[in-house]
Amino acid sequence: MTRIRLFTHPICSGCAEALALVQRLAAEEPEIQVEVISLASAAGRAAAQEAGVVVVPTLLIDGERLTGVPTLEELRARVQHATRTGG
Repeated sequence: MTRIRLFTHPICSGCAEALALVQRLAAEEPEIQVEVISLASAAGRAAAQEAGVVVVPTLLIDGERLTGVPTLEELRARVQHATRTGG
């Protein structure tokens, strides 16, 4: 199973787009587990600090960092890479 952690914030212009891409990919590939973490909450900020996240949107795909809004193809390739390498 591949785990995607998406760090977002309500005022982030690209976060909704990144979330839509992640949700689309997860709908296509049920073995993907998605966790959305909002930096608008204290718990979200603590999780971001622990993960070293300073920019949103940031995706951690089995621990591999991707910042900004990827294309669907890039996201799919990163997930496939994580699956092949075991994260």
